[in-house]
Amino acid sequence: MKYFYLYNKFLLLLSIGLFFSITAFAQSIRGKVTDATSKETLVGASVTLKETGRSQAVQLDGYFTFKNLNPGVYTLQLRFISYKTKELKATVEDGRQSTINIAMDADTRQMLDVNITANSESTDKRARTLERNANQVVNVVSARNIEISPDITVANVIQRVSGVTIERSSSGEGRYPIIRGMEKRYINTLVNGIKIPSPDNKNRFIPLDLFPAELLERLEVSKTLTPSMEGDAIGGTLNLVMKDAPARRLFQANFAAGYNTVFNGGRDFQQFDRSYINKRSPAEINGNSYAATPADFPAKNLNFTQKSAPVNTNFGITFGDRFGKDGKLGFLVSGSFQNNYTGNNSTFFLPNAQPGLNNIPQFIELQSRSYSQQSRRIGINNKFDYKFNNKNKISLVNIFVRLDDYQSRLISDTIALNSLVDAQARTRWQYQSIYNSTLQGVHQLNDALKFDWSLAYSTANNHIPDQADFTHEYPVTKTSTSTDILQGMNRIWTRNSDKDYAAYLNLTDNFNLFGKKFELKFGGVERNKTRDAYYNSYSLTPLLGSNTSQAYTDINSAQYVFKSTGSSLYVPDGNTYTFKENVVAGYIQGKLQLTDRLEALGGLRIEHTQQNYDTELPDAVAYKSGKIRYTDFLPSGTLKYKLKENQNLRLSYYRALARPGFAELIPDGQQGEVFKESGNPAGLNHTTADNIDFRYELFPHDADEVLLGAFYKKIQDPIEFSAVKTGVTSQTLIPQNFGDARNYGFEAVATKYFGPFGFVGNYTYTKSKITSDKLFSYRTDAGQVTSRIQAETRPLQGQSTHIGNIALIYKNPKIGLDLQTAFVYTGARIALVSPYYGLDYWQAPTKQLDVSVEKRFAKKFSFYGKVNNLTNTPYILELHQSYSNYLSAPGARLLSLQTDANNKIIVQKDLFKTNFLFGIRYKL
Repeated sequence: MKYFYLYNKFLLLLSIGLFFSITAFAQSIRGKVTDATSKETLVGASVTLKETGRSQAVQLDGYFTFKNLNPGVYTLQLRFISYKTKELKATVEDGRQSTINIAMDADTRQMLDVNITANSESTDKRARTLERNANQVVNVVSARNIEISPDITVANVIQRVSGVTIERSSSGEGRYPIIRGMEKRYINTLVNGIKIPSPDNKNRFIPLDLFPAELLERLEVSKTLTPSMEGDAIGGTLNLVMKDAPARRLFQANFAAGYNTVFNGGRDFQQFDRSYINKRSPAEINGNSYAATPADFPAKNLNFTQKSAPVNTNFGITFGDRFGKDGKLGFLVSGSFQNNYTGNNSTFFLPNAQPGLNNIPQFIELQSRSYSQQSRRIGINNKFDYKFNNKNKISLVNIFVRLDDYQSRLISDTIALNSLVDAQARTRWQYQSIYNSTLQGVHQLNDALKFDWSLAYSTANNHIPDQADFTHEYPVTKTSTSTDILQGMNRIWTRNSDKDYAAYLNLTDNFNLFGKKFELKFGGVERNKTRDAYYNSYSLTPLLGSNTSQAYTDINSAQYVFKSTGSSLYVPDGNTYTFKENVVAGYIQGKLQLTDRLEALGGLRIEHTQQNYDTELPDAVAYKSGKIRYTDFLPSGTLKYKLKENQNLRLSYYRALARPGFAELIPDGQQGEVFKESGNPAGLNHTTADNIDFRYELFPHDADEVLLGAFYKKIQDPIEFSAVKTGVTSQTLIPQNFGDARNYGFEAVATKYFGPFGFVGNYTYTKSKITSDKLFSYRTDAGQVTSRIQAETRPLQGQSTHIGNIALIYKNPKIGLDLQTAFVYTGARIALVSPYYGLDYWQAPTKQLDVSVEKRFAKKFSFYGKVNNLTNTPYILELHQSYSNYLSAPGARLLSLQTDANNKIIVQKDLFKTNFLFGIRYKL
């Protein structure tokens, strides 16, 4: 009875408490604040209840709430930057909640047909509006999202987008994107809608780690194409939209410092003196007929000094304003400087060119590698725009980015055949840059007819001056009589430059067709490109005199000679070439409003490609020079059905192409990290693909969204690298077409905010299939070992079956606090295609956890922090072969790193450790 009495008493008290809680909550004011024109919610707007003095900030879901109010009439005052202050009355009745919707008018200046406001382009809400209204399937990342993310380069930002993974450099930094399983060659990159050249020494794709993320207004990832878009984007298009001239004075600055924990625990940063590096080779200085001498190759850039706990520094500044009557002239300049130290510890097992019986792999070298890299990144964005009147506007945009990488690489290489260790040291300074200057005009000829044009000049440069490496060799087991023997030294100069001149013209007319709204758009582009590439290398051997070898003590005491006078001369080859390309494209595109809900867009794009190249190979060499011509017809169409005001269905088809890289059409190549690479002008075709995409879109509230999509690609003549045996123990990578391929899958995106809390998640499932002929080694019934051709079906290179992102977010505008925890999962994918059956190199799945925080203080200042790779995720390459079977084969040696003896052989493991960055930001 006692417990029954207490139980009933508890229920009574609980009921009374709930009654008063509900009553108090019911006597409240709840409101939504939006832009009067765009209907976007104004997160962060200040709402004050004048009678009580209480204030609230509009939360991420677009609402504010005042609770525990007495019945009566209240005055609400609303303030938000670049909006007119607004006051209104609200009546609170006894026991009820008053709900109101408030639209605020922007305090803006008109520029053509666009309202320029201080926050019109940079918020997540604006990003959702762009996604909803776009003609193509697109994902947009806003400047504010970039600012509070854990990332400082565009390459790392893009991995947060659904269906996108990144390929990392040897320093662990993100470099190239992979979209929906389509690797970097199938993706093009634009800056403000203008295609830019690549500084890559072999290919067309853009290394995205050149671009500091803070220069961007937003990042657009288009996964389908329309006729008015560049056609060489089977995988998709990246558009880096740079910061624009503001509506009123803007000033921002930030400074941050941090470190990478790879240099903790006794591991120092290995640095070298780059002041001794000569930017030009001896042949460039003295002429191609000059016979170089050992004195032309100082060794001081191969001396290493240790730097303990190097500090990373980042600095950024942005300033913009408008001048003249009605603010007709606007400008903005934004700059970024980043100086970061990274490194990794790597283990790599170099395979023999040919596997053993039954394709059991064999390894000839067991390498322990140590990388130290200093990266200096500079980015400058400058824009001027001038409005003559409400119908005519011009703008000039200048963008410059440069990345200097100073890399030291130390390798301890155990040679399996004779139990020797090759200790190799290499220094490399690589600097890459991109410059683009674009003059654009927009002219509203009448109410329906618009003409826009762009004239663009772009350059891209890549330089690696005097890459130096040397080797010395000693026994695995040292004795009192063993000697450390000096081996050879190599010096390489290589550079390439692209110059692009491009003109874009577009004419858009709006009229009624059969009583329906119709937009007709046509135009074209012509782009002239010239690429110049230079390569020169020298190989020196130890001075022997009367001895059979030279003992090694240190690099400064080493003495080198050339084997012959001929080896000291510049030898022209296919790596020095000029490549010219002219692309002329035209399109016609129509958009018809079939019904109030159904819109159709379609048309045809035609692209004609004309290429000429010439190398410095002897005239007798096949494909020393060449001419290539082809024309592609690229139809596309989209149906967009509006289920509701905030819901769309999209069905798209487009045809696209991918041109081979420049070096892939040259009959020569350079030595890579592991294998020599060579072009394939005799048998390489450009790639085309037919693409179908379907997506459901729901935008329930402002920054919230739900996207569900499926895609299918039929790819003709896909290009992938294959390793071909070119020596007893060597292989060469060459690009090849692999028949036809299929790529399909689906993706899901969800963003939801609950007051200050938010969840962002996406998942992409991708499946691809390609069949190619491989070699398989086996023993015949007669006991003879031979090889046969055997077909193998596998995924496309770079495609992961499963990709996922999860971000947990806390945003509280009232106290100025932003927190974000971001997790990225990338499934297994093929990193390198082997010519041998079952011996493709797979990158193991990766899981990375990053954290960022920003806290506002003193009104205009904020503290921020970014922590990357908390999970210390390794980069692992593996063969999907049995390690146990390998050990049972003749000549096998124990390999470290192994975790699953039955199913895989780990051949490489790199560790990059955690990176910390903390800073202060100021906003006027």
